[in-house]
Amino acid sequence: MEIICVIAGIAIGMAAFVLLIQTAVRNGIRMSGLIDWRTQYELERIDDVDGGKPTLHELYEITAKTDSAPDAIERNVRAKALDYIESRNSIHVRNCWIVIGVAVGVFFLTMIITLASNPM
Repeated sequence: MEIICVIAGIAIGMAAFVLLIQTAVRNGIRMSGLIDWRTQYELERIDDVDGGKPTLHELYEITAKTDSAPDAIERNVRAKALDYIESRNSIHVRNCWIVIGVAVGVFFLTMIITLASNPM
């Protein structure tokens, strides 16, 4: 019985570790500024489950209705896109902490089950 708990704990721990590494690498690339803000906006919009954000082209069209100067349109679209990117980055960081918390919780739960089932 305890060997099954140990194997399950190791499998869950490895899955959580892989997810944590993937999340850290993705967040590192996105937060580093290596990706253009236009590309990053589209990536975040595609990753968003709700899908309520307009495409970048649609965002330009919406902003063009209120602003007539090209510089003002570009500045407002960029500001809206960067605000959205920043809000999504905080979500990624929160999700990373949730994964770490779950992994630590599963580890301690596995240890408690293993120690409780092993009489001394």
